[in-house]
Order: sequence, then structure tokens, then C-alpha cells
Amino acid sequence: MKSAVFLSPKIVLEPGSVSNKFYHNIDFPKGHIAIKNFDAEVVDEVGNSVPLHETYLHHWVVVRYYQRKGVEVAKYHDNLGFHQSDFIVKRNSGICNGGLTQYFGLGSETRKTITYVPDPYGIEVGNPVEVPPGYEQGWLLNVHAIDTRGAEDRLGCTECRCDLYNVTKDEYDRNIVPDYVGGLRCCCSLLLDGNGGGCLHDRRRVVWVEDKVKQMQKGWSPWLS
Repeated sequence: MKSAVFLSPKIVLEPGSVSNKFYHNIDFPKGHIAIKNFDAEVVDEVGNSVPLHETYLHHWVVVRYYQRKGVEVAKYHDNLGFHQSDFIVKRNSGICNGGLTQYFGLGSETRKTITYVPDPYGIEVGNPVEVPPGYEQGWLLNVHAIDTRGAEDRLGCTECRCDLYNVTKDEYDRNIVPDYVGGLRCCCSLLLDGNGGGCLHDRRRVVWVEDKVKQMQKGWSPWLS
């Protein structure tokens, strides 16, 4: 069994700002493996955990995808681009066909939430048979964080109240209807990474087992995917 710790690109926030970016091609264990555990949290530049009363973690999600070979994808940008032919989401095997495609993801309750998959199970990823011809597997990370330092109405900030942020359009330039009091559409339309303030990271710890065939011979069966 192996483990590794990975950091997201820096997330620059200043009081009152919001970051909701999608980071493509993040560092992730390679090969045909079974994931046993996946933990994540927001940390500062020196690795200290950042408390929720300073930076509210609305959510983080990790999505598996297939990218057409030879097509360059920006390291990060603000649009996931689910429906592009060069980019195919490999959703999990759950029952929610209309959404929740991520393999891993949590919100403000992420710290100390147990994600360990007990033996003899594991979450199978990296099977080369599943990759469409001409594509290669990748992983993306979406982190939605709200800097509430010094906020007069911290709860209103974390609820993404539209009146607090004085917004009438969402990030896709769509009008926000008057009875939409608050939520994701107002939160996403705010400043995406400020120009100053603190630099944060999403820190991920992954535990996995390598070589599916050998592990299955040792009783690691069935696998989840």
C-alpha cells in the first residue's frame, strides 16, 4: 500500500473574495490502482490547516476525465467544459446519472471525515482498457473557497447572499432572478482569486494499492469503480 500528499496550485484570496476554479491535470497516482483513502483540506503556505472562520470551504471535488491526446488544456481555468469533444468525464459508478460525477468531494465537514474503503475493496481507476482510443486519463480539482476574514456578516458570506455582494448576474452573464436570495450563482460571480492577501492550497492525501491483477490474486476482489 502506498500514499502520497499533493498540493493544488496556489489559491490567492483577500478578505471578502471567492475562488471557484477548476484545476486540470492535477498530480495523482499513476497506473491501474485501487484507491483506499482520500483526504483533503485547505492549508496555508507553510502547511498549517486554515480554520473555517477564516476561509469557508464551500466544497472541493475531484473528477476523473479522458483528454484527447495532443490537445493542450490550460492548467486551470474557470469553466469545466464538460461537453467538449476533446474532454470526456468518466463519472463514478453511482446511481446519480444527472450529476455528482466526482469520485471524491466534500465541503466544510471535510476534516476528520473518514473516507477509508475497507478491505477487500478499493476504488478502481486507471484501467487502460477503459480509456477511449486517442485519449489519456487525467484528473481535475474544483475548489470553492470564501475568505471571511473581517467580514461583518460572516454567515451571509458563507450563504452567498446576493445582496451582500451586490450582484445581478452570475459568472456566465445570466440574469439572477429577484427571488434568488443567495447561493452558488451569486457566490461564483464574485472575484475569482484576488490580487493580494493570503495564498492557500488544497492539500490531498491519497492512499492506494498498485497492480490490480496481483492484488486480486491475493484476495482483493471485487473492486469498486
